[in-house]
Amino acid sequence: MNVFFVMKDGSLVTPALTGTILEGVTRSSVIQVAKDMGREVSERKITLAEWRDGVASGEIAEVFACGTAAVITPIGVLKDKTEFIGSEDAKAGETTMAIREQLLGIQTGTVKDTHGWLTRLA
Repeated sequence: MNVFFVMKDGSLVTPALTGTILEGVTRSSVIQVAKDMGREVSERKITLAEWRDGVASGEIAEVFACGTAAVITPIGVLKDKTEFIGSEDAKAGETTMAIREQLLGIQTGTVKDTHGWLTRLA
């Protein structure tokens, strides 16, 4: 799974590939779809403190995870014994859902595949 942060200005941030981040097809596809939608995407280190402070200040508007099985899944809360980031009643954000619908549309053939990602088998 990979994580994406939608900033209040509509841009996206995802952790850079440093050897501990999965360089996956879904991650690459999300980056491309977001760019196709006119979103700026940056790949850089993002700390837990930046996540916490960004959500608290509103600088981070949405958070979602992506992966092969999950496709795109909104993240409302991150918590463990010492941290609680987010809101229990958080709803999926507009940008998260727009990227999800576009990606699923390409996968199911209801949205034109302009990147040649799909191969007809039969």
